[in-house]
Amino acid sequence: MKTRPTIGITIDTHDEAGHYESPCSYSTAIERAGGLPLLIPYQSDLSLIPQYVDLFDGIMFTGGNDLDPALYGQDWHPKAVRIDPARQKFELALLAEVEKRRLPALGVCLGSQLMNVYRGGTMHQFLPDLSREGALEHRKVGGNLLRHSVTLDPTSQIGRAIGKPEISVNTYHKQAADKLGRGLRIISKSPDGIIEGFEDPSFPLFVAVQWHPERLIDEPEHLAIFKLLVDASKS
Repeated sequence: MKTRPTIGITIDTHDEAGHYESPCSYSTAIERAGGLPLLIPYQSDLSLIPQYVDLFDGIMFTGGNDLDPALYGQDWHPKAVRIDPARQKFELALLAEVEKRRLPALGVCLGSQLMNVYRGGTMHQFLPDLSREGALEHRKVGGNLLRHSVTLDPTSQIGRAIGKPEISVNTYHKQAADKLGRGLRIISKSPDGIIEGFEDPSFPLFVAVQWHPERLIDEPEHLAIFKLLVDASKS
């Protein structure tokens, strides 16, 4: 008898050709939140996507390298690290099926960028190029673990799940959402105005964060994000 909702987790490309990789923290976060994690191999025929989605009660789109900016009408930035095109193609098709079924979905880092670009949004490709008041360093630089605060919209699903107007997050990204795609609204920002989270409030759960809460699950406010996904996947 199934007692835990099954959560699909997208996976990344290993540095060694022909191998996948997935940090254990993603599946551990889902397990700690009460879900059953299953990894999704993207080197699969696109025709199999509906059968994969049949297995899941919810899904998490995870971190990775940079989307092809042609998706939102730009050229590659010289500092971009290009995503495996096979992963991009598979995950866009997977997201289309997930959206069609209104399956609960959480995006983390690249996953959030994928969800925004899929909806027609655009990206800041390299935040150090972006002039803004009080600019923070959002990248991991010199091996140092950086953190900063973010505000949360208390009326959003994540805001209600966490129950705080502001939290401290980690930061590992050089890109971030610029214009949000159709149906999306901002739910979180950093002190320098960078979009750190968004949602489509018309869906059971279609939420995304730019930070990496799976690396902070010993802190209740970050584990709460995965509990939100698992709980939404029970219905």
